Parts: sequence; structure tokens; C-alpha cells
Amino acid sequence: MKIDRVLAGIDFGPSTEIVTAYALFFAKTMGASLNLLYVIDYLVTPPAYLAPYMEEEKKVAEKNFTALKERFADAGIKIETEIIIGRLRESFEAVVEKTNADMLVLGFTSHVLRRSSSEKLIKGLQMPMLVVRGEKAESARMDSIKIRRILCPTDFSEESKKALKFANDLKDIFSAEMAVIHVLPNHIIKIKIEKVRDRDRVLQELNDEARDNLNNLLSNYDIEKSGVIEEGEPAKRIISFSKEKDIDLIVMGARGLGLIKGMIIGSVTDAVLKSSPCPVLVIH
Repeated sequence: MKIDRVLAGIDFGPSTEIVTAYALFFAKTMGASLNLLYVIDYLVTPPAYLAPYMEEEKKVAEKNFTALKERFADAGIKIETEIIIGRLRESFEAVVEKTNADMLVLGFTSHVLRRSSSEKLIKGLQMPMLVVRGEKAESARMDSIKIRRILCPTDFSEESKKALKFANDLKDIFSAEMAVIHVLPNHIIKIKIEKVRDRDRVLQELNDEARDNLNNLLSNYDIEKSGVIEEGEPAKRIISFSKEKDIDLIVMGARGLGLIKGMIIGSVTDAVLKSSPCPVLVIH
């Protein structure tokens, strides 16, 4: 794994401080450059009378970026900033291509009736994304961030295998502990158990099969520590395990072996993003 260029989406809202801190932390740890991007987003071509307001917003953003760069002048990291007036996803795609960014760092918000800007980017861009959220990140500053415990959920899909490789590399970079968890989903257990009296036998068979798959997976990546197998609703168990074990970072695939194939982002990943107590690194 090689991260040479980190791109961070900045909106100058409440999450800007922690997003910038994590972006700087990862860039410094990886020896990467850092680009900060602010997009003045619009859904349709704005009428001419809005142009002066957009220009004023751009000037304010330039001042904010100048202040940010001054604050982190001693960080020892090359920081570039850019402001674009345009559609959100297309603007990020253009900057990713121009800068050859290897990782995107974003804050996270979620709306009940519509997708937020962060959700649009997470679902639309095919690259590793560090989604900064949760109690662990609330008071983050670059010099106080520590990645000591990493959790990597796996369902044995190809994307979760990519995530495991990424997590294993990060474990070495941060000198962190890593836990690997596989959750036997309730709906699979219910499908397999046709009769109540068969429950214990079926559960044992499912656990044995999962244990064999998990051991083989860990062996393939030369991971000596054994994984954890649990039963229940995957997203809830991942989140509760993260809280119980004081996890600092979850690394997981964007999609897995879900019920709905071909989704841009899986339902489990989506649910974890909305409730995780710590940042989530999504691997496409």
C-alpha cells in the first residue's frame, strides 16, 4: 500500500477541524502531500444574478484556507488548496484525477429524506475514503490522534479481502493491534434452521464453516491472531464490538455479500457509517 497524495473535502462547517486533523495525521504518517478542496456546489446552472454571491463566497473560502495553512505551517507537510464552483461529484472527480489522489478524507452527515454531500461522495467515488465521524473523532487534533486498535469486518467477499489487506498494512504502519470479525447474519441463520430442534446443530455447522473460512483467510495474509465470530445483525455487532474494544479505526469494504447485488455501497457499510463511534476507512 502506498499513499502519496491525500485529498480532504472541506466545508468550513463544524467538522472542518477534525477532518483537517485526520487528513494531516494520515498525510504526515504516510509521507504524503495534502490537498484541501472546497466546492461551491450547485445542482443546476445558477442564474447570472447569483455570480456576485458565489464570488464573495469564494473570497471568504480563500481567507479561511489562508488561515488554515498558517495554522499548520509547522506541520512539515506540503499543503495545497483549491476552490471550485461546480457540481459536487464532478468537481471532486476532476481534482482526484488532476492530483492523482490516493485517499479521500471526508466528514459525515446524514439526512432522513435525502442524501447528504458526504453520502453522495462516499457512494459515488471509487477510491479509499476515510470518513471522519464518531465520539473518537470529536476532539481530535493532529498531535493527539492515535490509531492503536483497528477493526476489520469481513464477510469473505472480494471487497472485504481488499479491506483486510489495507487494514493489515495500516496495522504495521501505526504499530496497532488489529481485530478481524465475521458476523453470522440473523437472516442466514433463520434460512438454515428449518426446525427448532435443529438449531444447535445448524449453528454449530455455520460456526465451524465460518471458522474454517476465517482461519484460511487470515493464514493467506500471514495474520497470526485469530479472528472473532459472532451472530446477529452485522452492522449492530460491528458497532457494539467497536465500542466494547475501544476501536480507533474501522476498515471495511464498500460492498459485501449483501442481499442486494450491485449496490454502489453495501447496506452494512452504510449502516456502520451512520452509527460508528470512530472513523471508518471505506475500501472500494
